[in-house]
Amino acid sequence: MMGVSSAFLGTAFVSYVFATIFNVIGVTGRKIKQKDGKSARKSWFTWGYGVAVFGVAAQAIALVTRWIGSGHAPVSDMFEYMSFWAFCIMLAFVVISGVYKFPVLGAFVCPVGVFVLAYASVFSRTAEPLIPALQSYWLYIHVTTAALGEGIFTIGFAAAFMYLLRITNVQEKSRTGKFLEFTVFLFLALFSYVITALAFNAGAYSVQDQTSGSIYNIPPLVGPMGVALGSMTHWLGMSLPLFDVPNWLPGAKSGSNFNGIVWTLIAACIVYGILRLIANRPLVHYASKWVGDVEPEMLDELSYRAIAIGYPIFSLGALVFAMIWAQEAWGQFWSWDPKEVWALITWLYYTLYLHLRLTQGWQGKAAAWMAVGGFAVVLFLLIGVNLVIVGLHSYA
Repeated sequence: MMGVSSAFLGTAFVSYVFATIFNVIGVTGRKIKQKDGKSARKSWFTWGYGVAVFGVAAQAIALVTRWIGSGHAPVSDMFEYMSFWAFCIMLAFVVISGVYKFPVLGAFVCPVGVFVLAYASVFSRTAEPLIPALQSYWLYIHVTTAALGEGIFTIGFAAAFMYLLRITNVQEKSRTGKFLEFTVFLFLALFSYVITALAFNAGAYSVQDQTSGSIYNIPPLVGPMGVALGSMTHWLGMSLPLFDVPNWLPGAKSGSNFNGIVWTLIAACIVYGILRLIANRPLVHYASKWVGDVEPEMLDELSYRAIAIGYPIFSLGALVFAMIWAQEAWGQFWSWDPKEVWALITWLYYTLYLHLRLTQGWQGKAAAWMAVGGFAVVLFLLIGVNLVIVGLHSYA
């Protein structure tokens, strides 16, 4: 069953890639020639949406078969959770785009699904037995609803980002344009890290820290605390590590986790620099052309509706169900664990967004930036807390 699951997951990934390609071609204005000699830009979006639906169906089969093969819901580690989050993102896109008939959305959402699923592949795919704290049906209820809410929040982010591109004159140097370019850089950072990690994985690169037992699958530019500089290994003529992990990052895996962050920034700067040299202009200039004929009010409303739909689902999954499970597993509803705290911060952030939107009349640019910032908070909740901060949820 695990082999079947991997095959369907690969099929889903390829489908998401083609969905991205078709939707990007659609927004760049390329045409499909019809028999009557006319062109139909809509055909690319139709193909993109259809392939996305096929990918969601394939990943659903992958999740079910992995569940059968492992004996538990596939949401118990970073590979499984990030894969499931990618599924929720694409599922939310398929449903929302189908309901609101908004095909341009796929050019911005499908790449996120691809990147998230690719990022999941960086982690081990081995299905490990559940630790005692996870052996509960609340695992399925809590994690799946929280991930679904986060997936819908992603749609709100994409629509808000499109809105900002639509209303901003990126040809002029402005603070908004710089922030939009930085957002593009963050996506390139995720992409760059995935490519870097997969490249070293393909070469079976592995170095073990004898002190903590941590495995480095990327050259250890950053070493764990207590390890002499240059004592672990050599790479490209350099004696590694070059420096120690900061003291404010405790934990046995803090060195390897922070090493991943350093590599992410290095790879992102290289990829971004190359693309800027090729483009000879900020990358956001190209993305802004994709939404040139979309009504800003539609994007603003779509972003709000997506967040309004995702909010109660996230509230139930990340807070209510989580606290019930915490009481059952650890004997208390709340323990101020970093993951719990950031889940609360995320909930408060979106609560403030909806409050300002409904009571203060926040719309347009201010609301859009808040929706974009919310996605950054979600990313830190899902990735930063799990990889950087030590707590009860470190098993993820």
